[in-house]
Amino acid sequence: MIYFLNSERIIVKSKEDKFYNGGFLMKQRVLGKSNIKVSTIGLGCFPLGGLFYHKGEPWSHGHVDEKEGIEAVKRALDLGINLFDTSDVYGCGKSEELLGKAIKDRREEVVIATKFASVWDMNSGDPKSPCQSTGEKNITPDYIKKTCQESLERLQSDYIDIYQLHWSSMKVEEAPGVRDVLEELVDEGLIRTFGWSTDSIPRAKAFADSKNCSSMQFTLNYTRENKPMLELLDEFNLGGLIRSPLGMGVLLGKYNEKSKASKDHYLQRVDFSSEGYKRTFKAVEQLKELFSSDGRSLAQAALGYILSKHNRIVPIPGFKNVKQVEDNARVMELGPLSNKIIQQIDNIFSELQMDMSKAY
Repeated sequence: MIYFLNSERIIVKSKEDKFYNGGFLMKQRVLGKSNIKVSTIGLGCFPLGGLFYHKGEPWSHGHVDEKEGIEAVKRALDLGINLFDTSDVYGCGKSEELLGKAIKDRREEVVIATKFASVWDMNSGDPKSPCQSTGEKNITPDYIKKTCQESLERLQSDYIDIYQLHWSSMKVEEAPGVRDVLEELVDEGLIRTFGWSTDSIPRAKAFADSKNCSSMQFTLNYTRENKPMLELLDEFNLGGLIRSPLGMGVLLGKYNEKSKASKDHYLQRVDFSSEGYKRTFKAVEQLKELFSSDGRSLAQAALGYILSKHNRIVPIPGFKNVKQVEDNARVMELGPLSNKIIQQIDNIFSELQMDMSKAY
């Protein structure tokens, strides 16, 4: 059975489901004060950028198969996922290009969230990866307008739905100037709304009351509750895009304290034997036991956990292939976790004395 409530499409679930959350499964929601309807699960396109480096260090999920990535995006649309988050710097534009190829015949179905401000170089001279992020940032009006146009070309679109500042530590006093440029881009019809990718409350507030600011992108998962950001969403009527919902795979049991990520992976420089990671791995083992016979993968459990935390937020897990997309999309059928299961999960992390804000 399908009903509509507060602009959200909802489905009545079976009470036989152990993870039954009170009867309603939200399929779409309006993003903050905008009129943009997004699926309750989005997808992060960072992995689609393929191999690239940041100041000489791996800064990616490794190589990506372009054909497989395009098929995955199309499959996501077929399954009802319409929100895709990317950035001009991911793969030095490759992520945007691949997304643009995948959606060019279905643009009206898609909500594109991309980002700006990172400076990158296609010809760094590094034989490991000619494509490199320089680590520099640029927020001058001319640069913002230039990179917006370049993103539009790569995305094969004449507008961007959500244009996000990709500089989490930018000084608050610089925010008004950036806001003004973004409002100009809205007036010109090049973007519909904008936001900021940051976990800083003072910075988020510097954007939040803008007329066309629709959302903030921030971290929230088992190890980081981020309640202040959730409160800010309510205060300013914003949506939230949740990055790193699966902890770069750490919360899926992909690693242990003896692991070493592949040499071209973002996590290759991480010491998994550190105390914080050891506690995280112990918690993940308990999660495996909790969900071993209940029909949810660890990814589905992690996304269901996030959906239970607030009705304004949309997790954007990364993906490379159709299987991952299908696994993530099923969360829209399974829905948020029940309060009982949420309490068990929170107990697991609190009993291990996890620092919920600095686990990794």
